[in-house]
Amino acid sequence: MGFIKRLFTFFIIVILLGILAYYYPNFTGESVKDSGSGYEKEPAFFTRAIDGDTIEVEINGNKEKIRLLGINTLEKGMPYSKKATEFLKTFEGKDVELLRDNEDFDRYERKLRYLFYGGNLINAEILQEGLATSFMIDGLSYQKNLEDAEDFARKSKIGIWKESSEKCAECIKLKELNAEIEYFIIENRCDFNCNLTGWFVKDDANHFFYLNNLDSNKAKNYNSEIEVWNDGGDRFFMRDDRGDLVIFYEY
Repeated sequence: MGFIKRLFTFFIIVILLGILAYYYPNFTGESVKDSGSGYEKEPAFFTRAIDGDTIEVEINGNKEKIRLLGINTLEKGMPYSKKATEFLKTFEGKDVELLRDNEDFDRYERKLRYLFYGGNLINAEILQEGLATSFMIDGLSYQKNLEDAEDFARKSKIGIWKESSEKCAECIKLKELNAEIEYFIIENRCDFNCNLTGWFVKDDANHFFYLNNLDSNKAKNYNSEIEVWNDGGDRFFMRDDRGDLVIFYEY
């Protein structure tokens, strides 16, 4: 019986690996060769990773700053930001390809581009590794690839999708989020006080709210000083002091 059980387990592992091997190219490799964006890939030399979603490349002897399309990593000094930067650093000193989509530049005059190496879409690989979240992807040529990559990481609970193991994470809840009046309310449903020092809330972009202590069975209102929550849809992330996920909500 032991041999049959081991044999059965072996076949299950083989099947799962086969499924993963089949779906993996759907958002990073083979299926991204033709995006239909209407632009041609441009060769470049990867000089350095500035942070987890911004790089510097050399094109025809000129240095250019590139903001990777469709992704958003945490700011420098925050959890997982260093890992995202380290991931991009593995491409330093290598020949890569860039591809434009709808917009050419962002408001900081950085070129908005997809990054390819070895035929793989690196924007999607960062999402797949759980080192970024998707950002402003509606209408992008690779929207499906980016969505699938993020969905893979989320379901696998890896990287920034790893769930918090903090005791208070089980009972801190989002009671209300009002995008029109710009506030949210969290409550502590535990029968003990929670020290939330180092915990933070962010939206889909990079607007942050830093939390503090929340007593047992109490609620606290956090008002936005500027416009943060998009009326047409946004995402709410609460993370503990290690950056692990406590609450994820989207509307």
